[in-house]
Amino acid sequence: MERPQRVKGETPRLKTGCGWIYITESLPEEEYKEVFCRLGKSGGCAAAFLDGIGRLITHSLNSEVVTKETIIRSFSGIQCPNPQWNGNVQVLSCVDAIAKVLKSNEKEKENED
Repeated sequence: MERPQRVKGETPRLKTGCGWIYITESLPEEEYKEVFCRLGKSGGCAAAFLDGIGRLITHSLNSEVVTKETIIRSFSGIQCPNPQWNGNVQVLSCVDAIAKVLKSNEKEKENED
């Protein structure tokens, strides 16, 4: 699928063991699905890894290789050595943070329907 010129999204911020992570997902009404994952710290292996994960999710969703629910299930609960709390929600790792954001966006979409 060709990326449109403009895609709207929201970017929540979560605290992880690697620092602040910013996850942008295209809004539910957008036909083209896109996910960006960025760490507050620039550079480094973790930042490169998250950039690649975001691209992989984007390509997977647009080619319909996997569903969003499969990504959420696969990423949920993966733990790193330094989990963090965001209010009353524990974020176990950067990929767990991605799952939490995707899941919360899915719940918001269900509540709108």
